[in-house]
Amino acid sequence: MILRTAALLAFTLGTSLAQPTPAPPAPAAEPEPAEETTPEVLPDVEAAIPETVKTLGKPTPTTLHGALSLAVTAKDDETQNHVIQGLNHLHGGWEFEASRHFAAAMRLDPDCLLAHWGMVMSLLNPSPETGPARNAATDRLLHLINAGAGTDLERGYAFGLIKYMEEGPPAAANAFRQVSAKFPNDLQSAIFLSLFSRGGYDDLGSATPDQKTAEDLLLALIGKNPNNPVPINALLTIRAEAPDLRESLPLARKLCQLAPDYPPYFHLLGHYEWRCGEHGRAASAFGRATSLYDAWMRANKATVADSPEWVRAETYRITALASKGEYETAYAAARKIATIPLPKDRAASPGARLLMWDAHTLPARILLRRGLPGNTAEALASLPSPESMKPYHTKCLAHWWVDGLRIALETKRLLEAGKLDEATEALSALTFHGEQMAKIQVAATTGGERSSWNRAFRSLEVLASEIRGRNALAGPKDGHGSAYNWFRAATDRQRPSTLLNPPMILAPMANRLGEYFLAVNRPQDAVDAYKEALESFPNDIDSLTGLEKAAKAAKLPEEAAKAAAQIKTLQEQ
Repeated sequence: MILRTAALLAFTLGTSLAQPTPAPPAPAAEPEPAEETTPEVLPDVEAAIPETVKTLGKPTPTTLHGALSLAVTAKDDETQNHVIQGLNHLHGGWEFEASRHFAAAMRLDPDCLLAHWGMVMSLLNPSPETGPARNAATDRLLHLINAGAGTDLERGYAFGLIKYMEEGPPAAANAFRQVSAKFPNDLQSAIFLSLFSRGGYDDLGSATPDQKTAEDLLLALIGKNPNNPVPINALLTIRAEAPDLRESLPLARKLCQLAPDYPPYFHLLGHYEWRCGEHGRAASAFGRATSLYDAWMRANKATVADSPEWVRAETYRITALASKGEYETAYAAARKIATIPLPKDRAASPGARLLMWDAHTLPARILLRRGLPGNTAEALASLPSPESMKPYHTKCLAHWWVDGLRIALETKRLLEAGKLDEATEALSALTFHGEQMAKIQVAATTGGERSSWNRAFRSLEVLASEIRGRNALAGPKDGHGSAYNWFRAATDRQRPSTLLNPPMILAPMANRLGEYFLAVNRPQDAVDAYKEALESFPNDIDSLTGLEKAAKAAKLPEEAAKAAAQIKTLQEQ
């Protein structure tokens, strides 16, 4: 049905959008006569609205000055206003709040094409809680398209969505490119073109040609709409994984000035501040985001299950405090969020899942970063027990991350106790665990946990390399040289977190290289290693402390004094 609808929609937009349809293959045998079936029943509007949205009632409008606005084919102004609210939340990355406004619009006008399109867009990421509603909304969207609903522009948006669902981002980018060409003054189609066509950054940190083209397009849109937060947010979002964000930091600050009460923008600002080494400012921005999300939850009688954004902002705030060296404050906050009980009736919700993946392991990860005597054993004790995780195995895959982290910490504890043979056995167990975890990648994708699974799996790879380096350094002297290779591998595998998530491994792995070089009396190489750490983790307190120590050992007093001054500045913030 989707293919037939795409062809119909292409015809309404002009032949340039039409795609050649291959001839169907010949049947292997004469088919049996088709049995008569009753016509497929179109789902009603309520079936296309997630139950989680229904429980919260009608949303209130959010004031976003200078934001996206467009004419919507709808029966009244109230419907149009809800659609526009939904669109702005969709562009802001707050999909749940967007879906609430699209639901309100669908109830007011069951024939509103853009309301249905927005609902499907809001539910693109699969979830056990929203899957049935997504399917029903898609069926209704296709029905409206076949019925000729909407303007050519609105049908162009629908065409781009269909191409994405059928063929992925490149096909969607091509569709929105054609829609944008036909409607050159339309802001939204140009933004979607850039979002779907971006190519990211290569292994050297350089923007790919597609990424550069997407950024240039958004920069041009910002030039024409300097006070519209939507293209600014889009540019900052696709740049968020760049190796150096300092050039874009003023734009992130401007975004929050344009929308001083919008929590997703403050989360984005916090990410930029943290990546630029402004840890105090980052903690403040994330704190503002968590306060706004908390106010939203109270006003709407929502819970953490409905607000993974709150969990993400709060864990990132705590990460920023640790980066600044405020370990006691960070650890206390981490213990507090780790005690938030899981909603047993909604264990598969985005918020509950993020609690399991991120929040409940945060105290252990802070202790792992701090690395004081006794911290490893304390970190082990802080992890959720296997028994406590077992009831949620069918709802969330986070136990794979928790168990992997448990094995890694146990290996580190054995090394610290000088039990090298037992540590080697534990390392073998960690390798086996990783092999088994790799087998559930498809399940993570289909269950809507691919992003968390990928972050956790890559983090366990980093941890395994680091611990193997520690194991080599603790063993016979003739094997110490391999420690460098393992620490180098851990450093190379560590990458900036995606999708504005906080890192799962909180310590720069290049610090391990610095510690190695100091241990083998190569202080100049240690200085270079700590500087490498500071390139990826600017102003990281442990990296600066290591740099000061290495510079003193290398008899570089100016370097040491500079690092000490920076440490003092951070501590005074």
